Amino acid sequence: MHVVNSRYSFDECEGRLREAVKSAGMTMFAEVDHGKNAAQVGLQLCRAKVFIFGNPRAGGLLMQEKIDISYDLPLRVAIWESGDGTRVAFRTPGEIAAEHGVTHSVVAKMDENFNRVLNEIT
Repeated sequence: MHVVNSRYSFDECEGRLREAVKSAGMTMFAEVDHGKNAAQVGLQLCRAKVFIFGNPRAGGLLMQEKIDISYDLPLRVAIWESGDGTRVAFRTPGEIAAEHGVTHSVVAKMDENFNRVLNEIT
């Protein structure tokens, strides 16, 4: 997993992520708001969210090759506030595919689109 700084505030990073996913032709499937969930059980946590997104066709092609990759798909990006700004955590599609021994040619295009998203939020 990679963890990098974003040059944007949490809110701006989140908005840019949503727009970049859409612009890259991917679907935002879900969002997990860890800060909100922690608050609901009386715990204090920084603002932290995980965004789950991808392209069903691309992911489906990888799953046809090796279904166990479904455990790590769709793709995820975590963002959170830290004392020194907004942080971003991720694993690239290529890294995920390599871990599962998947070699489909669509992985290169997935990496390209994913990097486009990352460039918009870091």
